[in-house]
Amino acid sequence: MTPLHLYIGKKIQGQFEPKRLNLLLSFQVNCPGCFLYALPTFNQLFKKYKNDLGFLALSTAFENFELNNTNNTILLAKDGTLVGHTKHALAEHGYDKLQIQPEFPIAIDQKMKPFQIEEITKNICLLNPNFNTWSSSDQELLLKRVRNYLTKLPEVSLTFTTNQFRGTPTFTLFNDKNELLHSWFGHVKKNEIIDKINTFKVN
Repeated sequence: MTPLHLYIGKKIQGQFEPKRLNLLLSFQVNCPGCFLYALPTFNQLFKKYKNDLGFLALSTAFENFELNNTNNTILLAKDGTLVGHTKHALAEHGYDKLQIQPEFPIAIDQKMKPFQIEEITKNICLLNPNFNTWSSSDQELLLKRVRNYLTKLPEVSLTFTTNQFRGTPTFTLFNDKNELLHSWFGHVKKNEIIDKINTFKVN
């Protein structure tokens, strides 16, 4: 089963308490879809399943680093302050602040340090299930490509990058062994997530 590599940096609100089943929401503060759809859905799921599942909203960044940062995440959790495209998009819907009061744990995706590059490079390569069966030369070629890719990024959010998420918002259901059970990218209906939760709850 595919591992979920979870790197939690600064804790902004609450405490993530892993359980047998856990739901992760990776979001950016400058991501309108995260706020129009994903965070309200995540809050509803938290209210419904907080006694059964572990919940964590992880503020990440793969672009617009001047907006997708720790300070703006703190302001968001403190009083619902919105920034950038998110602020403009929600204003069109009549909101000047976050339309919900988040009750779930919020943290920052940890940033890669130079000493971690080899670990992260290998973990990304291992997302290919056949990597260990390749020849040494083929393995080294991919390792080199991934290493070069990482060094060219202005900053690396470890959870987002190591798991090669496609973008934000991304919902991820995982177990107490940090095994990825299911993942959704983009606008997903709440009932789709509930169906998967219920499937794994009875297994």
